[in-house]
Amino acid sequence: MYRIIVLLLLAAGLGQALAAEPVLRQPATDVFAITGVRIVTSPGDVIESGTLVVRDGVIEAVGSEVDVPADATVFEYDPEEADLTLYPGLIDPYVPVAFASDRDDDDDDNGEKVTHRPGKYPHPLITPGRKMTSKHWPVDRVESLRNSGFTMAVLAPEQGLVRGRSALVNLGEGSFGANVVEPELFQHISLHARMSARQFPSSLMGSMTLLRQTFMDAQWQTEARSVWQDNPGQRRPEFLEGIEPLEAVLAGDVPVVFEAADMLDSLRIAGVVEEFGLSAWMVGHGSEYQRLDSLAASGLGQILPLDFPGEPDVEEDAEREVGLQELRHWHNAPENPQRVMDSGLSVLLTTHPHGSPGNLFEHLEKAIERGLDADRALAALTTEAAEVVGLSDRAGRLQAGYIANFLLVEDDLFVASPSIREVWVDGKRHLLREMEPPEVEPAGEWEIELLVSGMGSIDASLSLRGEAPTLSGSMTIMGTSLPLSEARVSGSRLDIRIDGSRLGMPGSFTLYMDIEDDRGRGAGSSPQGDFNVRGRRTGDPDQEDSA
Repeated sequence: MYRIIVLLLLAAGLGQALAAEPVLRQPATDVFAITGVRIVTSPGDVIESGTLVVRDGVIEAVGSEVDVPADATVFEYDPEEADLTLYPGLIDPYVPVAFASDRDDDDDDNGEKVTHRPGKYPHPLITPGRKMTSKHWPVDRVESLRNSGFTMAVLAPEQGLVRGRSALVNLGEGSFGANVVEPELFQHISLHARMSARQFPSSLMGSMTLLRQTFMDAQWQTEARSVWQDNPGQRRPEFLEGIEPLEAVLAGDVPVVFEAADMLDSLRIAGVVEEFGLSAWMVGHGSEYQRLDSLAASGLGQILPLDFPGEPDVEEDAEREVGLQELRHWHNAPENPQRVMDSGLSVLLTTHPHGSPGNLFEHLEKAIERGLDADRALAALTTEAAEVVGLSDRAGRLQAGYIANFLLVEDDLFVASPSIREVWVDGKRHLLREMEPPEVEPAGEWEIELLVSGMGSIDASLSLRGEAPTLSGSMTIMGTSLPLSEARVSGSRLDIRIDGSRLGMPGSFTLYMDIEDDRGRGAGSSPQGDFNVRGRRTGDPDQEDSA
């Protein structure tokens, strides 16, 4: 009886609590302090040993003599155990995302086939009003970027000629709504969209014609409707459906980001920008050094991919006829970022077109070896990127009042496989790995067996060079040699990551082995599914690699 009375009283109290409507919902206060680490507050500005305090997703204080708040959860690191550095969160200014179509673009409302031609709207390749929504939120891509140290990105539509508006987002867990910073940022254009089934346009010339016609029609519509508004006695001009968002582009209020496939594309784009007086940036292609004077004269900022060609294999009979132009590009491509910066053009860096964002670092390390200044590279991924997206007062630095986006790195960031321990987005900690002192040295030659459910076993070989915890090397699978994007040792475990795009798969190919003597056993995953791993070391590193 007593229990029944207590339960009734609790239920009554709960009912009153639910009936009372709160004035404002406030989340629980989140306060954190990270101490005992080196802090790069911005490119070239370093605190050798300091503390960073986060409160409610915003940096409250950073410095060498910061008092830790009494209500803070403290993450205290010992500099004697590991060389750890806090960096501002990286910003990717161009991440293409597949945007779903809302209509059957080849049919009109009556189900009849439509003939597309210049000046006829709506046109399926002209979608300037399209924008990012929750249904386009690329969860796997967001996680992959975050795991590579990126905390903010510009998500852009990847289909079409005039593609629509990108969104600036943080790369935290949760939905699009929980991460959106600016829902409509740039307008995006690519010259290489085509129609099929003999529809217009089906060539580069046609795409250029359609683009220029669209801009001229948008100009005409703006002027014609303005004249009609001032003189209502005139005949009302025809309304061209779907191009009105370009009015803000032509007025210079919305910047345009063009995607270029080669140097001729870059020059075509420069001509369009000059003709219509656009505020624009260009996603490059890595060959800008070939016509740098002409490109520099345009003044167009460059969003540069870092995807350098591999060394031509002239040992194989099929590769002995390597052309001089190909050899020159292989040699010059790693110098492209620094040359473009030296030309006076503004430069940002992007993970595009890598299937795995972490592969950026392998190429970035090569560019730095060939002259790219490390601080300028960091600026292109932080402070300068934040300025371009309009957040220079809130992102790109570790400073009081800024969004708490940062990463904790062991040793150096700009190496082929950086050891990123933690990534913080909006003050929320994402622990990527807890590193333990290496207990094994797995360098050498390995025979690997990948056990795939329903497919049996796949033989592979693994070549590892260097000393733990960070190694380099390659893996050969089905006759294809793949450079390792990452190879790390923690305790007795070896973790490996490979760019899946090299196997024709989007995303990363990862595996681990727990090593004992010359044997290893573990598991892995790929975009096609999970598998088990067995390995046996068959040889020591080459004498040259051991030296």
